[in-house]
Amino acid sequence: MQKKVKAPIKKGASKEKIKRDKQLDIDNNDLNRQIKYNNKKSNKQLKKNKKKLRKQIKANNKNLNYKKQEKSKKVKKVASILFLIILCITAITLFLLSPIFNITEITVKGNEQISSNEIISLSRIEKGTNLYKMRSKQIAENIKENKYIEEVNVSRKLPSTIVITVKERKPEFYLEFGGAYTYIDSQGYIIELSSNVLENKPKLLGLKTPSENIKPGNNLCDEDVENIYEVLKILKIAENYSIKDKITSINISDSNNYVLNIQNENKIVNVGTTEKIDTKMMYLQSILEKEKDSSGIIFLNVDFKNKFPYMRYN
Repeated sequence: MQKKVKAPIKKGASKEKIKRDKQLDIDNNDLNRQIKYNNKKSNKQLKKNKKKLRKQIKANNKNLNYKKQEKSKKVKKVASILFLIILCITAITLFLLSPIFNITEITVKGNEQISSNEIISLSRIEKGTNLYKMRSKQIAENIKENKYIEEVNVSRKLPSTIVITVKERKPEFYLEFGGAYTYIDSQGYIIELSSNVLENKPKLLGLKTPSENIKPGNNLCDEDVENIYEVLKILKIAENYSIKDKITSINISDSNNYVLNIQNENKIVNVGTTEKIDTKMMYLQSILEKEKDSSGIIFLNVDFKNKFPYMRYN
């Protein structure tokens, strides 16, 4: 059997290997130390991050709790305010509905033609009723059932008085209609049908309003109302010349020629339109004074450039 022969080991090669091994051990040790250091550093950083995270969570929880507490405080505050408001409203309501404010007196102002007792009766207000249970609008509507009442204002005077202020319609003209007399105000509103003639007010003639519409509470037709406005202009100026009270009737059938009747002096006056009405009334005053004892027709509806007003005798 043949013996294996070991290769001869070179002395220099062995030393080099030993040196490499030692260096490798050193490198491994350094690497291990570096790994341990890095691991230790990572563990510290991790612990530090965990601690920071815990603090952040704690701060967030604290902030959340604070917000919840603040929200709860606001809700409680709002609830308290609402409770106080409701309490105040309840207290005020109970106070206003107490017997202190029960009606003991009713005062009426502005009435001349309609008596205070009639207005109070129309209002349907009962003494002893609470002042704040009264409905002003309904009271006004009740009072306006009387056609003489144009406007109503209802107010409270503490602690227990109702004040009713009215504006009355005033008859300015009358019509003869169906064997009775119809009173009309300055706006063409039909106030009343009466068996009595309206004294010291002129009668209207020549109306266009249909007879079936001549009822209290109705207005004359628009054309008649416009003519009434023109007639009021005539009467206003006529009053300045002491003529108004002499006029017994006015015919408004022709808006281009309003005709006045001065019955006590047996005179008819053709006024024309309201143009230059002041000048016309001045001439009329002069003619009436000069022709006091004469009867006839006076013409004021002339062209003043070419002709003066004149009277034609009967």
